[in-house]
Amino acid sequence: MAALDASRNIEEAEDAAQMLSDAINSRDKDEATKYLNRLLDLKLPVCVKLNPEAYAKDSIRLRVGVADAASEAHIPITVMVPVYMTISELKEKINRDYDFHPALQRWVIGKRLAQDRETLYHYGIRNHDDSAFLFILTAQAANLTREQERKEKEDKRIDDIIEIVDRPPHRPPELIARGANRPPLPPKPQPVGWSCPGCTFLNKPTRPGCEMCSTARPDNYKVPDIYQPDEAETRRLQQEELASLQYEQSVKDERERNFQELLETDSRSLVENVEELDCAICFSTIMPGEGAVLRECLHSFCRECLKETVLNCTDAEVACPYRDDAYSCNCKLQDREIRSLLSQDEHQKFLELRLNIAESRSENSYHCKTPDCAGWCIFEDDVNEFTCDICSETNCILCKAIHKGMNCKEYQDDLRIRAQNDDAARQTAEMLDQLLNNGEAMNCPKCQVIVQKKDGCDWICCLMCKTEICWVTKQARWGPQGAGDTSGGCRCRVNGVLCHPRCQNCH
Repeated sequence: MAALDASRNIEEAEDAAQMLSDAINSRDKDEATKYLNRLLDLKLPVCVKLNPEAYAKDSIRLRVGVADAASEAHIPITVMVPVYMTISELKEKINRDYDFHPALQRWVIGKRLAQDRETLYHYGIRNHDDSAFLFILTAQAANLTREQERKEKEDKRIDDIIEIVDRPPHRPPELIARGANRPPLPPKPQPVGWSCPGCTFLNKPTRPGCEMCSTARPDNYKVPDIYQPDEAETRRLQQEELASLQYEQSVKDERERNFQELLETDSRSLVENVEELDCAICFSTIMPGEGAVLRECLHSFCRECLKETVLNCTDAEVACPYRDDAYSCNCKLQDREIRSLLSQDEHQKFLELRLNIAESRSENSYHCKTPDCAGWCIFEDDVNEFTCDICSETNCILCKAIHKGMNCKEYQDDLRIRAQNDDAARQTAEMLDQLLNNGEAMNCPKCQVIVQKKDGCDWICCLMCKTEICWVTKQARWGPQGAGDTSGGCRCRVNGVLCHPRCQNCH
């Protein structure tokens, strides 16, 4: 009963489809709407096509370039086709004329992979000598066997015979003549996979690259969720996953080895050469392990040349000795490299030399006055005393001396007395007098103790009487009444006028 109802629905749908076609051709909108609604109620698949009469009636000459997977040459052929011919019909024509099964054909028109249900007109084929490209797959690639091809041809011949002789007796002759007795063909199953953008070969969904030309799978392609790989594809996926895991493990192992080698190299004081090389200084051949590779610049030398470079260096930092006509390396040797090249005594002398160089080149440096003491410091403007870390003596930077138990005035008074009989005291007194004469020191205008301006602004303060002094005028900063009294002293900035042409305007 259900089969009979289905058959009646199909017959009714065919009638409605034909009536819909007639109504559209006669421009009867109401009738067309009536039969369209009827088709919608029947819920059967419907295919709507333009009548070939809508197109140009004459066939055109289509130029086709044919290639296959085994050859890079293109064989040109010419076929006569109407522009309303679908790609599926075109494949059947090529099958009849050249015996290429439709499953083996991939058509590329206008840089697009042509779909079976579309017409040539849809892809811009409209004039004589328009061109298209036909790629012929291998039977293996299309999963087509000889037995399957033979059976499909046999079935096609039987279907053609049945189509001619099997006419339903109850159908009106006029509908039969117009072909209304044909039920709509079931839609062909869409091919599963992705088409290669390079050679148009249809690949299995999970393949990352084309099986024919190795072109990468399009980024926007997504493997269908319901797709189930076959046994061969499953085995290939497992092998790819295993190979990926092995590659990741090998990369991880290599990184671990490199890291361990880096740690081992960094733990060495001096990096040895691992290959035979020529010293860039003495040009002698150095065997592996006998030379040194500098960490900063990777230049290589023999150890003796590097040692002599360090011992003859007159700078606090030892530069790489590499030189040629076009380049001079300015990288520095590291302390651990220097230490490994020198003996203990040589290294100690090098450190002392480096300390002396640094002291001599530093501004505001002060060396401890204890005999044979190596202590020194770099002082700031507001620092007047220096306690040596080596001998623990307290040095007066202003007096350039150690006067334990005495302030600066008492020391300077005592120094004048001792200068008559003590050569050392006389030399110190002469040094202070020279500072006064050179303008590097001055007597406090109140207590007459010698004071110095080491650096900074023109405002200084006497350590003894705490008098504020203007360095450029050598006068008290304020008048007799103290701070704020502008009646005497340097009168700096009174009425906006500076106290001296060399005044730095900072007090």
